[in-house]
Amino acid sequence: MKRRKRLPEPLPPALAMEASLVVLLTEAEAALAELSAVGERAPDTGLLVPACLAMDAMYSCRLAGIDARVSDLFLAQIGGVGERDARVAQAMAVWRCASALQRGRVRLRESPFDLSLVEDTRQWLESGHDGSDDDHLQGQGALPVPDPLPAPLRIALEAWEHFAADERVWMPPLVRSALLHAQFEALRPYEAAHGPLSRVLVPLYLVSRRQLSTPLWFLSAYWHAHRSRYRARLRTALVDGVWEPWLEFFLLGVRAAARSALIHAGDLLRLREGLHREARGIPNAEALFDSLLINPYTTLPRASAAIGRTQPTAAVLIRTLERKGWLREVTGRARGRIYLMPRVLSAIERLPPMA
Repeated sequence: MKRRKRLPEPLPPALAMEASLVVLLTEAEAALAELSAVGERAPDTGLLVPACLAMDAMYSCRLAGIDARVSDLFLAQIGGVGERDARVAQAMAVWRCASALQRGRVRLRESPFDLSLVEDTRQWLESGHDGSDDDHLQGQGALPVPDPLPAPLRIALEAWEHFAADERVWMPPLVRSALLHAQFEALRPYEAAHGPLSRVLVPLYLVSRRQLSTPLWFLSAYWHAHRSRYRARLRTALVDGVWEPWLEFFLLGVRAAARSALIHAGDLLRLREGLHREARGIPNAEALFDSLLINPYTTLPRASAAIGRTQPTAAVLIRTLERKGWLREVTGRARGRIYLMPRVLSAIERLPPMA
């Protein structure tokens, strides 16, 4: 007989917000506000969002035990990974994690943060289909229908949803987000995509509360770097009922992730400015560089589309950049060649230290 899972106590728990936690909360809120302000002041940060989302998604997948590399995702996006290559599954897992946040942000413009959002995000993470449209991406066949949730678990999830929306008792959004994440970890309603789903719900909740407007987000990278402490602090909260160490860890992560994202965005924008400066006098180079910030791999058709010129014109540009050592052909093939800008890939992968 299968043992029934013990459900956690309803939220919120009793919390002792000592002065050190209040200071940390203030610093985390300020770091998020600064990150949001950068996105509003510098529209060019939009160029960085796809690659930054891919990096955080990679770390979320690694926390779930998926040996993912962001370079595989970039290659898969341009058809550089064959369908039978073992890296395809890992690349698709990263892609679904990265796109889940973007899709959720769009949905939140018109819908609340609720269990419907959770269910659509779960389906997307598992299959690349959210059940609300006719997308037919890489998955084949009908979506599996999950078993109905046991009544006690369904009731606990509804209480979780109610706590997320309940504003009768004021609570800072970051504190509420920390409690929601821990509670969802304890409930584990959907085993297949649980880890990535649990992690993507954190920024989605903060988006819904207007705490995060720029998804240059590296909280999963922080949790991966401190994964033993992440699990230990969750266990202390959920098993022992001592929540303050978990809240401290969560706020440290938010502060570090936001500060790291600010530095990373600045580094990439300075790289872009430097590349534009170095490429003065090379027709169409700036447009190609901007596309390479989104994906540092390219092909001749992709380069042609990026610069809005014919393929012969794009081929001349690629050869010019190859001679300068800025682009490198990585397939060794005569046809279907793929080019990499190593300087951009290295900059995307090089996350600042997270103190």
